[in-house]
Amino acid sequence: MSDATARVMLPVGVPVPRTIAARFAAAAVVLILAGTLAGPAAEVLDAPTFPATKVDPGVADAVAQTPDATVRVIVRETVPASASAEALVRSLGGRVTNQLPIVHGFSARLTAQDVPALARSSAVELVWGDATVEMSSTSSYNTEGPNTAWRHSIRLTHVEDAYTGAGVTVAILDTGVSQLPDFGDRVLARVDLTPEQDGFDRYGHGTHMAGIIGGNGAASAGQWKGVAPRANLVSVKVAGADGSTDVSVVIAGLQWVLAHKSTYGIRVLNLAFGTDSRQSYSLDPLNYAVEQVWLGGILVVTSAGNRGPDGGTINKPGDDPFVVTVGAVDLNGTTDRDDDVVAPFSSWGATPDGFLKPDLVAPGITIVAPRAVGSVVDQMHPEAVVDNAYIKGTGTSQAAAIVSGVAALMFQADPSMTPDVAKATLLGSAFKSSAYRSGGGAGLVDAAGAVYATRNGKFRYVPENLGLIPSTGLGSLEASRGTFHVYADPDGDGVGDLIQGEVDVLGQPWSATSWSATSWSTTVWAAIVAVTPGWTATSWSATSWSGTSWSATSWSGTSWSGTSWSGTSWSGTSWSASSWSANVWS
Repeated sequence: MSDATARVMLPVGVPVPRTIAARFAAAAVVLILAGTLAGPAAEVLDAPTFPATKVDPGVADAVAQTPDATVRVIVRETVPASASAEALVRSLGGRVTNQLPIVHGFSARLTAQDVPALARSSAVELVWGDATVEMSSTSSYNTEGPNTAWRHSIRLTHVEDAYTGAGVTVAILDTGVSQLPDFGDRVLARVDLTPEQDGFDRYGHGTHMAGIIGGNGAASAGQWKGVAPRANLVSVKVAGADGSTDVSVVIAGLQWVLAHKSTYGIRVLNLAFGTDSRQSYSLDPLNYAVEQVWLGGILVVTSAGNRGPDGGTINKPGDDPFVVTVGAVDLNGTTDRDDDVVAPFSSWGATPDGFLKPDLVAPGITIVAPRAVGSVVDQMHPEAVVDNAYIKGTGTSQAAAIVSGVAALMFQADPSMTPDVAKATLLGSAFKSSAYRSGGGAGLVDAAGAVYATRNGKFRYVPENLGLIPSTGLGSLEASRGTFHVYADPDGDGVGDLIQGEVDVLGQPWSATSWSATSWSTTVWAAIVAVTPGWTATSWSATSWSGTSWSATSWSGTSWSGTSWSGTSWSGTSWSASSWSANVWS
């Protein structure tokens, strides 16, 4: 690998992180604090159906749609000390995989058609789906074959010969970026804040985003190139093979991006992460973090979320009034903008603070970009593979990546532009149509319009965000997570612990007043990151790790030491399927 690569430093002799076998569904966490109820011994009732209130909707869908499939579930017992529910699972031909005392139950695998019998038992209080069970899908939005209509629709073809994103760096906070011909030597750094510690994409989402933003189409003779094929990329990996992470890890990634803005020339940050939190942006720590990146001179582009068609469904931090929040438009497979519609899954509406989002929309249906071979998405959706080296996907994540690419072209046209002016230019130059009136914000992103307006300074004196009050970050980290949580193993005992409350993913106390007051400077991160040209995955040997620790000043007075990171394995479902759009790979 020829590109320079940043890596998180860990001490010599660090053990390989454990794998947490139980990865839990988001639905589970909202009920974890309920009191344990006493009940009679296990008994299977004769009712032909099961009580819907006892079964996660995703699991119920599996029972109805794929009764012969094996599903992974989390079972909450009526009497946790009893072995009755476990015995029932085994009698049904299933297998108990982990004891989970923190949720008063256990995880198991069994055939979907046996779930009703399990749910009808008086020994079972609730049945949740495991994170690896993805039953909901919007595959109906992916009926079109792969095409490049979106390039014409946003008028990218008008400027792509003169503007390629050269000299501009886009940071991608995601699941990592695979080493592929389409990126050449333009991935300047791979930072990994997960226990996988390799920087590469085992899930398959981050590589797709990187390709939409800056792939050069090398494996397809240029056919499937991204918006800014000569832009540089920086990958900040915050989620591993299961696509999950915690808000605290995302914040750490944001801090790294800002601290290394000058080192890598970062002008744009693409962030597809989202939670369903309703905490006001004015207090929320995640909102505060994205605003710090914005105020530091980096344009932050976020996905709106895939929780439509209802209003009031914008994901956090897309609810932040400072950042550029992007929804998805369905082009109906044509270049005619008059037949466009806002995609039904695209989140929209007023935020809890009354701001209307998204800010604009971009194509988000069957977008073709490089494939992370062997990744989770790749293995789950072989039907989405295009020309062997690419894969097509749908969602507001893809739409946000397109806007991030357009922003790279704009910063090439005017490197002195501020994020506020860039936002005003994107919105002011967007294509307006009645098709975008509901849920479309300012309209469809227009690459040619945005570049020409940037070059001519049309919106330089009418920047966005004037008068907005920045977030204080003094709110709750737990509230920022919404209903999605991650399980981790901060004490290294091999048992997953729910990360909740005012603690980070390493189990360290989170002090809102302490962390928000800390200067987000490069000095905080200088001791933990190294850039090594010619690095490969096999060179991450035990002897290469430094014993330096995460600066105690950066996280509420507690040290993020290398031993804490290395010994900690975390997984879960804090990245919802709707916000990641991993379930809409056609």
